[in-house]
Amino acid sequence: MTGSLSVDELYNVTSRSYDMLYRDEQYQKYSMIFGVLGLSSLDMVADIGCGTGLLIDYLQEKNVRYNKYVCMDISEGMIGRARDKHHDDPRIVFILADAEQMPFRDAIFTEIFMITVWNNINNKEKAVKETFRIIAEKGLAVITILKKVKDTTPDQIDKKFKAVAKHIDIIYIYRGARS
Repeated sequence: MTGSLSVDELYNVTSRSYDMLYRDEQYQKYSMIFGVLGLSSLDMVADIGCGTGLLIDYLQEKNVRYNKYVCMDISEGMIGRARDKHHDDPRIVFILADAEQMPFRDAIFTEIFMITVWNNINNKEKAVKETFRIIAEKGLAVITILKKVKDTTPDQIDKKFKAVAKHIDIIYIYRGARS
């Protein structure tokens, strides 16, 4: 992009200060999500747009267990910060990729989180299709979008997504068997 930063370039620039600037806001979102869903343990997690790994920090602080955790982001700066913080946990894998073309097998993840990523995705239909491709049959997908931004919503793309809460973000979930 000429004259402006692409999404990955923007997050590369902000990666060093991201936790300091956005930790409290992100934790409020996580608290709302986990409160609404009542989750206390997770299995095979995909954190799409993981940023600096703040969701992992939150899960560890709240003693929410997980078996395997995939941190995926398009920003080398963000994924690098997440790796720096969590490199000693063998359950965590770090992958540089985007939500429109995820490098995973079909039906592998039991939980998928896209927290405040939606508004940065160019092809939202493709991202939803990819989400349904990689989610396990009885999996859970959570997508949040900034409520102040008017954009196509997950439930407009696929009615299987339902809005369940509104706080800083609007929280959409998909649960259950795939059709």
